[in-house]
Amino acid sequence: MNLLRLVVDPGGSLLKGFYTLDPFNPELILMEPEVATVPLEILENYERTKIGESNPENSAWIEYQDKCQAVGFLARKRFHADLQLQKRKFELALPKVLAMVGAIAEKHDLENGSSIHLGILLPWGEYQDRVLFQDLVTTALSKYKFKGLTKAFSLELFLCLPEGGGILTRGRAPGSDLKEKSFAVVMLGYRDTSILLIERGEMSKGKTEPLGFSKMVESVKRQTSGLDLDHLTSVICKAGKSYSHKALEELASNLDPIYREHEVSKIRKAVTNSRQEYWMMLSNWLKLQVPRDVDEVIISGGTAHYFQSQLNNLFSFSNLNWCEILETQLMNSFPQAASKSLNHRLTDVYGLFFFLCAKGIRQNSYLSAGAKNE
Repeated sequence: MNLLRLVVDPGGSLLKGFYTLDPFNPELILMEPEVATVPLEILENYERTKIGESNPENSAWIEYQDKCQAVGFLARKRFHADLQLQKRKFELALPKVLAMVGAIAEKHDLENGSSIHLGILLPWGEYQDRVLFQDLVTTALSKYKFKGLTKAFSLELFLCLPEGGGILTRGRAPGSDLKEKSFAVVMLGYRDTSILLIERGEMSKGKTEPLGFSKMVESVKRQTSGLDLDHLTSVICKAGKSYSHKALEELASNLDPIYREHEVSKIRKAVTNSRQEYWMMLSNWLKLQVPRDVDEVIISGGTAHYFQSQLNNLFSFSNLNWCEILETQLMNSFPQAASKSLNHRLTDVYGLFFFLCAKGIRQNSYLSAGAKNE
């Protein structure tokens, strides 16, 4: 039987994963983050009537404990699911993991009975539920259905780290002595902002606050009309710090030219105001959470790079680490990540991937040594 090593970041704006089968050949898998509960007969009708065949991650649905859920692109485009940001990541992580494993299994003909090493990132506030999640995902992977076909796998190794843990394990220069200094890890995501404090090798504090980029996007949406949240997020990022007129025009492209300029001006003002308000809230929270005597502040996440100059000023009292080494490794191995501007958003789960693989090797070495001694 084959072994699947998979790490998952069940993000609020993108479901991200890295995996490998044997022989070692890391691959990137990305899915939309939406999950929708759908009656089985509707999903079966979708399978019967669809024209063409998409990649399994784009047509993913799972059945578990008499409940059917579409995940990713299918949930977004066919069933118009929303992001459910009010729910904990923990609640939606199970169907996301099952769908991702099912998609990989279909792509690579992974046999039932194969073993899985699974790593996952959760916000600090949900990290305390990792043992419960391990029990749930172990049971679920042992028997569920993916697109109507039974899947059954054995979870041999489970690793959960709080968000920021992946860049902590791989985001620092080789030889850096974690046990001699104090560090703050700042993760700025779409749904949450998380910080971890590490003192002389041990985590002393963690905190998560729902102060992700979605706060700013939702503020823009409230000040405008008729804008799709997902499209709005994409355009705001594309417009950048200069609020590119050309990028913002995308949001008004379906309007009559007479009204278009007025609408773009209105959107630009909303983005400007929302950015200032969001940064005020975010910076005030970070000032309270990150001590001024830390030796290094490690920063990552897509939102972080949107506010890079402000963060450099905010943490000017410490050494700043923007995980450039890990990002370079990522871009060299997965150039498609750089072309989609995903490199900043993938560093945490990429770091976790290598940590999981190393842990699996150590576990196998330990088991082999034990077998020889018997």
